[in-house]
Order: sequence, then C-alpha cells, then structure tokens
Amino acid sequence: MINFQLTSEENKSSLFRNLGINDFQSACAYIEALPYGRNSNREDFSLVITEQKGTCSSKHALLTELAEENAVADVELIAGIFLMSPETHPQLTEFFADKPYTSLPECHCYLMVRDASRTKRRYDFTDTTNAMERIAAKIVREQRIEPNQVRDWKVVIHKDYLQRWLNRQPELNLTLDEVWAQREAAIALL
Repeated sequence: MINFQLTSEENKSSLFRNLGINDFQSACAYIEALPYGRNSNREDFSLVITEQKGTCSSKHALLTELAEENAVADVELIAGIFLMSPETHPQLTEFFADKPYTSLPECHCYLMVRDASRTKRRYDFTDTTNAMERIAAKIVREQRIEPNQVRDWKVVIHKDYLQRWLNRQPELNLTLDEVWAQREAAIALL
C-alpha cells in the first residue's frame, strides 16, 4: 500500500492532522476502525470524522478526496457490483432462505490503489472485517467514479445493473422496486 504525508492545507488534510494523523496509511487505519453508519448529510464526507461513522461510500470518498488534496493520483474510488450471498455474508443465510434467488447484486465502494510497481490493488476500509477477501471473487462490474458521484451516480449504476439482472431472470417475477426494498432489508441486517 502506498503512503504519503498529508501536507495539503486543504480541509480534509487539516481535519486528519488535527487528529494527529499525518500520513495516508494512518488515515486509512483510522477510517477503517470507525463504525459503519450513514451520515446525516451525504454531501459532506468530512462528517465521517465529526460523526465518527461512515458507509463504504462516504469513507472511501473521503479517502479519495484526501489523496486528491495531496496531489496523489494513484488512489481511485471504485463502485463495484458483486453478487451478495450467504457465501459473501454468512449473516444473511436466513434472509436468502425464502428468496427466489441465491444472490443479489450489491454495489460496494472501495479504493483501487496503484503501488510503486504500477500494479493496481483493491482496498476496503469500510470496517475491520476485510470484506474484500469475501467479495473479490464475486465482483461482476467495476467502475471508477469521482467522490461526488457516490451521492447519486452510485445508486444509478446499482439500479441499472439490478434492472438488467432482473431482465435476464424474468422467472423471478419481481419489480426493481421490490428487489430494491429486499436489498435494503438485507443491508439493515448487516
């Protein structure tokens, strides 16, 4: 994993330095240790620090902005679609037990970081469970996005994929709204 000093005088870098965090790897470790939770305003990623929680979207958007503030282009924000199932999330075994499908496309944000050898690697700082190990083999689509796109575009990407997934499986006889509601129920269980 690359590392760099937080030398920018811009907002995000200053917030981290005020916490005594002076480099990117320490910032990632700090964010990873914060609990999962939606912030009060999806527009303001600094709330991850002030509210002491964040989602995959807000946490990784904040880290991407931090890299941008420090002129590091080797950190990309990725919206990846993976097939969520009891295999990727064992705590959802009961949820899937009565569904007409065995997996459900879910959108997850994480970082793609280019190291010194120019090799790209995925990193997930959503929490300390290292979900990337469980979901990497189930990723079916990845798209680089800008931090501000997690607010709306991530949902567009996700719903578009879900609709195409439903179109390929008409036997499910479900609408996009029904699947989205079922997905929200699964996320609530996590």
